[in-house]
Amino acid sequence: MKLSPRVSLVIIAAMFLLPLLLAWFMYDGTITYKPAVTRNFGQLVEPPLPLDWKDASVIPGDGSSGAAAAEEFSRHWVILYQVAEHCPESCLQEVSALRQIHRAAGRHQDRIRIALLLRNDAGYEVESDLREMYSLYQLISDPSGRIGTTLERAASGPGAVYLIDPLGNIMMTYKGGADPNDLKRDLKRLLTWSKLDEQ
Repeated sequence: MKLSPRVSLVIIAAMFLLPLLLAWFMYDGTITYKPAVTRNFGQLVEPPLPLDWKDASVIPGDGSSGAAAAEEFSRHWVILYQVAEHCPESCLQEVSALRQIHRAAGRHQDRIRIALLLRNDAGYEVESDLREMYSLYQLISDPSGRIGTTLERAASGPGAVYLIDPLGNIMMTYKGGADPNDLKRDLKRLLTWSKLDEQ
């Protein structure tokens, strides 16, 4: 059966326009599609939890007053880890793994911040050990405890690692003792495709 030129043109136009219309309806929420299986290794936080850096500050190594965490982490991907009191061996292993993830990011290192949240009762010795381990760690104090409260809402347990997007939302968590390569693979994919930190 031979199609007329007009019918052929309509079919060709439909082949181009239908995918665009479908994409638009999915974008504006008219059509909701959620795949049964996702490719991420971490646990998605749904909906993402906004993290309030308001009272938190980055602890400088020279004893001067610290910069506001909100300014330091604005428009960066942040890997956040809450350091246990005195940071036992398991804690040091987790922190060391984050150093390796940051180094493995290569040319994307400037887009990432490694934030270590110190408990208010953490001693100077812990702080000194962490700085000696890796100079690019950002040590944070949270006098109000607001950040710790939000992390508890993400419910990932002790030793968890939190991935925070450039808009300040906790978007993914990794349980304590999880394979560091899981975070590295997720982060590589995000840094390749996302432009949130460049807006």
